[in-house]
Amino acid sequence: MVKEIIRDKAGNPISVLLDYKQWLQIEQLLKQQDLKIKEPANPLDWYRLTESANAILNELIAYVGRERFLELKKETPDKSRIEKLIQFSEEIRTINRNSDNFKDLKIMEQIVALYGPKLKRVNNGEQLV
Repeated sequence: MVKEIIRDKAGNPISVLLDYKQWLQIEQLLKQQDLKIKEPANPLDWYRLTESANAILNELIAYVGRERFLELKKETPDKSRIEKLIQFSEEIRTINRNSDNFKDLKIMEQIVALYGPKLKRVNNGEQLV
């Protein structure tokens, strides 16, 4: 009988190859029992959301810096726009500096949902402020 455990780079089992007879035995056993298996949360959710939220916030901070620099280079800078850019930058930096925001999946989902579309607008060439 063939049985092979496939592992990821970290050595964690991710899949099992079985002989067909073994699978039939397991299938019979499972049919006899009423198993309620709750799938665990994906352990990569936290990592994915942390990276996404950080990337979005950092890109927006960079955008504000570039826009502020370009505005200041103008012969007559728009002071109200510069002030709005500073306020937007502070809003993003406050979120980015609060480590509690990156401990909660729901908060990170909210950050991505709120600021992701703003970054998309920036990437499409629109001005936010």
